[in-house]
Amino acid sequence: MIWYRDWIFYSTSVGIFILDQITKEVIRQQVPLYGSWPEQGFFKIVHGLNTGSAFGLFAGFTNVLIVASIVGIGVVLYYFQKQQMSVVWHRLSIGLIVGGAFGNLFDRIKDGAVVDFISVGWWPAFNVADSSISVGMFLLIVILLFGERFGWIQNGDNNGKSDS
Repeated sequence: MIWYRDWIFYSTSVGIFILDQITKEVIRQQVPLYGSWPEQGFFKIVHGLNTGSAFGLFAGFTNVLIVASIVGIGVVLYYFQKQQMSVVWHRLSIGLIVGGAFGNLFDRIKDGAVVDFISVGWWPAFNVADSSISVGMFLLIVILLFGERFGWIQNGDNNGKSDS
């Protein structure tokens, strides 16, 4: 029953991409550039543009970030296809990573920058794609570190037949 696992990956990737693009468009339409709602507070909706990567690193290197994103997505997809692991959580984690990466890549290609709009305390503003990548990476690390111990991953050759 491989189809349902692939369905989880594809629907997660596409769903995250769509949610990311819708939320960014709502921010573009409703919050002035560099505006904030509310103006003060621990949690704010802001409208910022990030020409860099996480935390604004590599700002102004849009073309480099586009190439790095394409290579990164390619590596993740290659890894995904080569894995014997068919754990649902594994497919979900890869879907979260790929959907988020495509969301930010699309913005960089289209606008040369990524819209960031969630501001929590002192942490740099972020968006749905950033959150999706972070959650996906965390989930993937948990699966890889603890999957065998908790029976999520079978040790040995099971030809990818685990459906859990």
